[in-house]
Amino acid sequence: MKRTATLITALLGLALLAGTALAEGFGTPTMDGVVDGVYGVAEASDPAGDHWASNNNIDLIDLYVCNDNTYWYFLVTVNDNLSATQWGKYMLYIDTSNDLNGATSDAWGRNVTVSDPHKPEFSLNSWTDSQPYGPEDTQFWAWDQGTSTWSQSGGADGAALSAGAVSGIEWKIAKSRLGNPASIYCEVWTTGGGGTDNAQDTSNDLPDDWNAADWSTPAVLSNSTLVAEQTGGDTTPPTVAGYSFPYDAYDRLICSFSEPVDTLSAETATNYTVTGVNVVSAVMSGASSVELTLDAVPALGSCIDLTAINVKDLAGNVIVNDGVTNVASFYLTELLVRGQMSIHLQTHSLAPVADTFAIEGSLAPLTWNPTCDDLMADPDGDSTYEATLITAVNCGVVTHISDTVNIEYKFTHQCTEWESSGNHIYQLDMHAPYDTLAIWWNDQAPINFTTLPIDVIFFAENVSNYQWDPLIDTIGIDGSIAPLNWNNPPVNLLADDGVLPDSVAGDGVFTTRLTFPTGSLKNFDFKYLWKGVGDTLFNFECFGQGNRNVFLNDTLFSSAVPIVLDKAYWDRCTQFVGIDDASPVTPAAMRLLQNAPNPFNPRTAIEFELPSRTTVDLAVFDAAGRRIRTLVKGTLDGGAYTGSRAVIWDGTNDAGRAVSSGVYFYRLRSDAKSVTRKMVLVR
Repeated sequence: MKRTATLITALLGLALLAGTALAEGFGTPTMDGVVDGVYGVAEASDPAGDHWASNNNIDLIDLYVCNDNTYWYFLVTVNDNLSATQWGKYMLYIDTSNDLNGATSDAWGRNVTVSDPHKPEFSLNSWTDSQPYGPEDTQFWAWDQGTSTWSQSGGADGAALSAGAVSGIEWKIAKSRLGNPASIYCEVWTTGGGGTDNAQDTSNDLPDDWNAADWSTPAVLSNSTLVAEQTGGDTTPPTVAGYSFPYDAYDRLICSFSEPVDTLSAETATNYTVTGVNVVSAVMSGASSVELTLDAVPALGSCIDLTAINVKDLAGNVIVNDGVTNVASFYLTELLVRGQMSIHLQTHSLAPVADTFAIEGSLAPLTWNPTCDDLMADPDGDSTYEATLITAVNCGVVTHISDTVNIEYKFTHQCTEWESSGNHIYQLDMHAPYDTLAIWWNDQAPINFTTLPIDVIFFAENVSNYQWDPLIDTIGIDGSIAPLNWNNPPVNLLADDGVLPDSVAGDGVFTTRLTFPTGSLKNFDFKYLWKGVGDTLFNFECFGQGNRNVFLNDTLFSSAVPIVLDKAYWDRCTQFVGIDDASPVTPAAMRLLQNAPNPFNPRTAIEFELPSRTTVDLAVFDAAGRRIRTLVKGTLDGGAYTGSRAVIWDGTNDAGRAVSSGVYFYRLRSDAKSVTRKMVLVR
């Protein structure tokens, strides 16, 4: 009885504590994903192991919050090494008004709601699958109460990720972006990699964790962690927070500091050095930023150090000349973008009105908003529009270690029409001083088109319950590229007449040979059509099953050496060509089959066999061994996962973004065995 009373007292104490500000600290932590002493104790703690069971690496533990005179800082610890797994999405909700006003929906459209009265006015959305992790992997959203809509405004002002068995994600956000509130209510919550996942774990106490019975049921967050703004004497010296360049002016460099700085010391040009060039002048461009004029553009393709010394903050604290906190390092690469727009302009040109193309993107100087601020030119009049950009990317401090950087971008036409495909992704080598990116509208790059005509021989047979009469029935074929189209009746017909390529008349196997001309899109979809006795129109096969697919490999095939497809069975489009859909037989051992088609763009089927019910993990990895997409993770029954049961990969990562062309590996791992195979994505 005494133990029960003690437990009840403890629970009542926790209940009274919920919603009460704890001992958050005042000061400026180092942005490295590690809990600094300035954070004090955790604002909220969550038990390990209470997350959604199928996602072990998004188990939140502690939430820490602190502030200085300029920024709020948030750090959440995760019961996994996110630097290694690189998986999951992490959201920060902030309520600044402590009332019923605020977001009634999630900025990314997940099935998530917030209980009254702490509906958020702001949301920081973050993902960890494009490391090295930084502010570019975040989105800052603000809620408009009047229009009941979210709008995005850049990302976090700083972001970092630490490694370890327990890792940390850290963000900083300027107080002014939140309206300088005296206190906030906040909540960190996490989801899986999918675009429709709702909340799966939170940084709050156990009752606020994922509480939906399934994905269609809303997850309700409380957003109830109260944090009061702290004040105090400023004893923290400023640091160099970053760099930027005025648009298209790379002989001027903006040095950003972690807090407002003293004008006299900040505008002393001799307080700055930039590798390989001279600093001519220094002029304040904001309370915490200084624009430096250089006597030349810094060297391309090599690591440049921007170093500040003797600069003071408003309290007189002098920046520490330690070679780390007073340095920002970056590479500059000149990128020539050549957009081949001729195919698009064949049907979309506004001539005689001048056509206008622009490039939008994720890496400065590119932006997503405003539209059309990076215009392209067509000096030769050949429908190839060009833009020259100089990109700047961190190369690290002291060690000067760099990696390739992904640029996410998209073209616009007439400043209103966007490409219909997903965003392009280009991998930029920052060690190269110059690079050229050549791409066609809608990601239809030259590599996606054939350089010679190719013949394809098609075979179709009825093995279903349809009553075919080879002497009366008519079989057609439609598809996405010429000479195919999606017309009904079809232009192209198949025959069962014993005339080549058909071998035997009247055997129920219909055939045709089609020539796909030079410049055909290599990857195309098709379907068979059938017109039986009494039909007035042709019937498309496989409603709701998707289309069949062919890859025109112009390295191996031509008109003289045609692609001869395996016999396809009517109305079975979910299986890839040549795979029979007979009753599955339990295999004797686990097998991972080669994907088909291979190479592919953008989708491929992965087939495997399991001898018995077991826990499996089927995932895709890039050439560096990083997991980019989890396809299956759970328990499956024994049997053949082939044909219509095959797993389809659509060429996207766990964040739903299209990955670039290249070599990828897919691995099937069970309780007792692991098998890996290679595949090639060609966009």
